[in-house]
Order: sequence, then structure tokens, then C-alpha cells
Amino acid sequence: MASDNLLVLVADDEPSMREMVADHLRQIRSPKLDVIEAENGQQALDIARDRLPDLVVLDVMMPEMSGWEVCKRIREDISLAHTAVLMLTGIGERVNELTSPLYGADAHIDKPFEFGDLDDKVRETLAARAAQRAGIPHTNGTTAAAKPAKGPGPAKAKSKAKAKAKPKPKAKAKPKAKPKAKAKSKKVAKKPAKKSTKHVKAKKKK
Repeated sequence: MASDNLLVLVADDEPSMREMVADHLRQIRSPKLDVIEAENGQQALDIARDRLPDLVVLDVMMPEMSGWEVCKRIREDISLAHTAVLMLTGIGERVNELTSPLYGADAHIDKPFEFGDLDDKVRETLAARAAQRAGIPHTNGTTAAAKPAKGPGPAKAKSKAKAKAKPKPKAKAKPKAKPKAKAKSKKVAKKPAKKSTKHVKAKKKK
């Protein structure tokens, strides 16, 4: 049977704390919640990837993987983009305020806490992610995996890559050597031949 209830994962290595929080969340009337549990960080991440919960309530100090690391891995997983993360810790309010946003947590609450404060935080974080959950169908507490964003097809991607590639500079053609000018031959004017004076003198003697 499909369930319209929102799915919450509670992860804490202290059994008494984990059971207390999980049992309380099951009693909330609005919104109606289905609650599952994890006893360490690695198990929390594995269950989150398998069940795709709407909210994960995480303790920070857990064996195998810290709550901060689990939160970081959730934020890196596209199939868990709709999942809200609430850090439930005893490390101090000031440290929570500084550290929670760094790992992508939606909210935090410091131990010890009042159940009324926990209820408010749960409702706030779920409401903040409502838009992202809107297009994801629920089937008995599991959520369909989010589809990765469509990118340009391989042909378009290749054409874009080609467009971005800078054209290789064309090798400059070496200038052709200018043909050597032919040496102008100087025309030497021929001097007129001198008339022989011997012939003239011979005439005079006659």
C-alpha cells in the first residue's frame, strides 16, 4: 500500500535517545510521519540512499561516520536533493550555529531540548523543502530518485567544445625574395674614327 505520510530517518548511536525521538515523531498528527532508525553514521547514509527520506534527524557524534559527514554526503547526492537535514546534538548551541550551515544542514537543535521545540524544527525544515518534494512521487515511504538535470546532447556538446577551442595561429608565409634587378648595361658611344692624315699629306706633295 502506498503511503502519503512523510518519511523521517532518525540516526543516533544512543539507543535510548534514538527510540525516544523516533517514538515522539510517530505521535505527531500534523504532518503524519513514518519513522525509520539508524544506529551509526554509515548505516544512516545507506538507509537514506535506499529509502530517500523527506527528513533526516542526525546526531553528530556517531561511530563509523560522523553526522557532519553524513550530512555532507546527503547534500552531494542528487537523489537526496529533496531531503531536509536536522542536526540533533549536544556540542553546544554556538558550535551548532557555526558548523551546521557549513555542511548543508537545514536546521539544528541542541540537547537537552523540549519536544515542542523539536516539533517546530521538524515542521519548519519539512516546509522549507516542500517545493522540492512536490514533483517526487511517494510509494510506501520510498521516493523515486530524482532525475539528473538534462545537459546538451553529445553532438551539441562537441560543437560547443569546438567553438570554444581557439583556432591555431596560421604560420606566416615567408616573404618571397625580390628578384635581383638586372644590371643595366652601359651603352658606350663609339667615337668616330679619325681620318688618316697620311693620305692628306700625300695629296699635298703631288
